[in-house]
Amino acid sequence: MYYVIIQVFKEEYLDDIMLALTTVGIDNGTIVDGINSDNVLNQHIPLFTGLIPHDSTSSRYCKIVTTTIDSMDRIDALSEVFDDADIDFREEGVGRLVVIPAVMVVDENTDWHSEN
Repeated sequence: MYYVIIQVFKEEYLDDIMLALTTVGIDNGTIVDGINSDNVLNQHIPLFTGLIPHDSTSSRYCKIVTTTIDSMDRIDALSEVFDDADIDFREEGVGRLVVIPAVMVVDENTDWHSEN
């Protein structure tokens, strides 16, 4: 199992990202509002203005999408759908995709004593 975190800095991509997740069979997860701390110092603390390079395309706010997946094959499929939708996390200011191995996930599909 893997825990997937998608930080969406350009909110206009959120619907496409959710559609991509659904397309590859990922239909569970959570969306929360967040603050993009990459820009907090530069945008809101005058001492740092001008000292830290500022990307004007990055938003102060972001959406954070989290979910679990059963294999990295889903990430490969998701990457293809992102490519088709012109969502490139390597492009500055779009967002960030993080995949972390999950030692254990307990939900309606597992019980406390099963091995994942």
